[in-house]
Amino acid sequence: MLRNRIKKIISISINTFREAIRDKILYTLFGFGFFLILADLFLAKVSLGDMAMIKSFGLAGLYFFGLVISVFLGASIIYKEIEKRTLYFVLSKPVSRFDVVIGKFLGLFSAIFLTTSLMAIVYLLVIFYESKAFDYLGSLAIILQFAEQALLVSLLIFFSSFMSPLTATLSAIIVIFTGHLLEAVLASAEMIGGSIYIMAKSFYYFMPNLAKFDIRNLVVHNITIAQSEFWTAIGYSATYSALLIIVASLIFRKREL
Repeated sequence: MLRNRIKKIISISINTFREAIRDKILYTLFGFGFFLILADLFLAKVSLGDMAMIKSFGLAGLYFFGLVISVFLGASIIYKEIEKRTLYFVLSKPVSRFDVVIGKFLGLFSAIFLTTSLMAIVYLLVIFYESKAFDYLGSLAIILQFAEQALLVSLLIFFSSFMSPLTATLSAIIVIFTGHLLEAVLASAEMIGGSIYIMAKSFYYFMPNLAKFDIRNLVVHNITIAQSEFWTAIGYSATYSALLIIVASLIFRKREL
């Protein structure tokens, strides 16, 4: 029984992956990201080999386009299938809605992982060409970007389970913006103290803390991240993503189609 369930989830994820990579706008975004990172070669000549500038530009481009691709694909992942009524065909089979959510997550993240990996390979090759050394710290930043993207995909699936694509996109942008400012907000609230600090601390633990995944500034200045911080960020992403997927499946289960 477990084996059949796994096969159904894999089947849903494969179909979701195929649908995602066929999207024409995805190729447009990927093309822009690809050439932006290649522009690092031109920047290297202009900056006379300033590796800090080259890494900063490359990692920023990789993160921005990876983020846009994640938001674009994830915001309509469930809503679109409800509109096209393809989800009715899937649910007419002995497949639970939890299996659908898991399959959608795996398929969507696989497509995002593939496109981001291709851009990351270009970035690493550019850095290797300019510095004649493998950018180990940059690869750690890319791995943490994947962890952040996994969390964002689960967040977007959660939003998509009860929101329209536009509302889900706007909500995700707000969460992303807020998630990178949580630590700064908490530090400011701590200086004020009182009820403001209590509210900020509650907000801090409730919202996804995306600053945990941002080590790009450290990479640019060749500062090594502690292994405990790295693995804590990975575990944080896995835990938060799992909770969002569970809640999304519960909402989706109660939704009338």
